[in-house]
Amino acid sequence: MEDDLSIFIQAAGSTVVALLASAAFSGAKRAVLELWARLRPEEVTSIAAELEATRTTLTQGAQDDQAVQDLAQAWQRRLAPLLSAESDAAALRRALAAADAPQEQGPATGVRMTAEAHHGNNFQAGRDQYVIGR
Repeated sequence: MEDDLSIFIQAAGSTVVALLASAAFSGAKRAVLELWARLRPEEVTSIAAELEATRTTLTQGAQDDQAVQDLAQAWQRRLAPLLSAESDAAALRRALAAADAPQEQGPATGVRMTAEAHHGNNFQAGRDQYVIGR
């Protein structure tokens, strides 16, 4: 469980930074602030300022790999104490997934998948894939 939590914290920090640099900024900010308001309301103002500072850093060109990685690690350190309870981790996962979802989705029109293999096996799946036997 500890390894799963560690992996989730790493992913959460990276996701927060990625969303802050995208059009989903407001949804990601709202999700993070809602988590903080629920668990540590006294820190909401400072976290809001840190989210804005991260966004500013990202939008003013500091998007080289090392700078983005440093920002993600900083958010991992901030999120780690909050995500120690499974319910909090699940709440943030749902909130960040909702923030990353397209704002307006129309009806699905279909899926077109193509593949070409020249050597070896080629597996392609639109959703779940089961490979039985070898």
